[in-house]
Amino acid sequence: MEANGSLDGRHHRSGEWRARLRRAAAALLLAPLLVAACDSAAGLAEPEGAVGYPFALAMDEPVVYRWPVGSTIHVYVAGGEMPARAEMLADALAAAAAEWTSALGPAGVDIVETRRLEDADVVLRWSDAAPPVDTAACPPEVTGRAATTFCRTADGTALRTFPLLPPFDPDDGAVRMLVTVLASEAGSLARVRQLVGHELGHVLGIGTHSPDPADLMWGGELSTIHLSEADRETIHRLYETTPDLLL
Repeated sequence: MEANGSLDGRHHRSGEWRARLRRAAAALLLAPLLVAACDSAAGLAEPEGAVGYPFALAMDEPVVYRWPVGSTIHVYVAGGEMPARAEMLADALAAAAAEWTSALGPAGVDIVETRRLEDADVVLRWSDAAPPVDTAACPPEVTGRAATTFCRTADGTALRTFPLLPPFDPDDGAVRMLVTVLASEAGSLARVRQLVGHELGHVLGIGTHSPDPADLMWGGELSTIHLSEADRETIHRLYETTPDLLL
């Protein structure tokens, strides 16, 4: 059965939700045939003495996913028709990529912007900009301020690609993830940097939210623009872990 997923940078304010987040470690459930983010508890057991948090994606069986060490993740910025907003997304991507790759060090990956959609692994876009890929089979659902959407293949062993739209040959592309930021957030570069940085954590393989509001991967209202010690420890441990799904 095909499984779809949307990792949502949602920002709920109610006390009940925050309590549930802490109890559940803010894990996300990838539901079959539905693009949705849930607060079900799941993930990997925390190693004794670790300062990070669980990173496995919650399904019937937790799934650890990440990119191969040493690979380059190519991100295409679909900034819409307003150059200033496109530049804002590109600047946020560059800043967030620098932090995550620095945290990973030489045993990690590179994240670079590409101007060629055919070369892209990930598309980053505003919610009011039409995606340059066909999302019919895996529509993005943004219930917070930003979301990362992807679909697994029917056998669960890989991520499906989003077909490219004309004038490109749909079979030429390899886009496997779509990051959507609400257009209403375009008024603040700092805010966009927070959201893009958070979503890049999901792109890299952190399939949960942190239970600590001091972390960039916290599932509530973000309070930082930079990675915390726990964020850095978590991504480092992830890339030392044998994945169930190698992207």
